[in-house]
Amino acid sequence: MRTSDLTGKMLAYRYLKDFDIDQSIDWAVEMLSLGYETPSLLILAGISKPANFFETEKYLLSSFNELFIVLPEEQEAIVGYCRTFIEKMAKSIDVKRNLKALYSTGLAYDYEKPIFDFYLLHWAWDDLDHGETYQDYVPEATKDNIERLVTNKAITWLQNNRCV
Repeated sequence: MRTSDLTGKMLAYRYLKDFDIDQSIDWAVEMLSLGYETPSLLILAGISKPANFFETEKYLLSSFNELFIVLPEEQEAIVGYCRTFIEKMAKSIDVKRNLKALYSTGLAYDYEKPIFDFYLLHWAWDDLDHGETYQDYVPEATKDNIERLVTNKAITWLQNNRCV
């Protein structure tokens, strides 16, 4: 089942402090472009921005129901949202930006255990960016290989966490 890149964020929306309900409209448009079509998804895609949170949320929840999407509990939702950043890093897409977003999301919700290795990589990259030639977080990391190390860690994490 192919879904929008925003799906992980939509599934975690209840727990994200900085969630913008307007993104659910973008999600609906993307889902329609992927071939999904339900009455609530069509209505959601047609809502004007800036949207009223409660009206829009009603159609978001109805869309999940019509698509047979079950909202996960908090930890599963946040780790699932973090997974979207890891998937992008595994494909070498904006590795540094996605690592920072992953770090910020995990830190904000205190879910560092499932993604702790990425915290270390984030801190290592930060030290390297600030002129340190050596840092203790990931001793093998250098300015020349840090992006590759992050990408490889993302690939390994995805292989080891297929059901997260």
